[in-house]
Amino acid sequence: MPQLPEVIWKRRLESEFDEMKKSGVAFNVNEEKTDYRLRFVGEGVENSGNEIKKRFTHEVRILLRREFPYAGGVEVYWTTPIFHPNISKEGLVCIQLLKLWSPSVSVKNIADGLKQLLENPNPKDPLNKEAAEYFISLEKGTPKSIERKPRIV
Repeated sequence: MPQLPEVIWKRRLESEFDEMKKSGVAFNVNEEKTDYRLRFVGEGVENSGNEIKKRFTHEVRILLRREFPYAGGVEVYWTTPIFHPNISKEGLVCIQLLKLWSPSVSVKNIADGLKQLLENPNPKDPLNKEAAEYFISLEKGTPKSIERKPRIV
């Protein structure tokens, strides 16, 4: 995978950090400025047993790998429980911005995309099929009940 020269990469990381400080998004970042922990407030849902309940605080982790800003250089994980068609049960996030990656995409762009994803789930392009079925049933006005499947260990 391509990589920026070290000096330019570090300058880019500083630029990303400066942009995030101005963004108004609540976050923490490690000293190297490669591991962002973002906090959002917005309505989402989580699957708690057989019950779907609302959740209003969310945390997301954005990892900038050495390949950043090139494709494959960013990993995004939802770290708080969420039941969402575009977020896997393990917290992997699927947003169009990551699929159509460009080196000009910033951490702030990703943060904005995550807020949009929370507000506008896309059950037609799911990572979590069970959540997609639930959201489609909501759109139809007939919320599907959630069954807890036994876990095989």
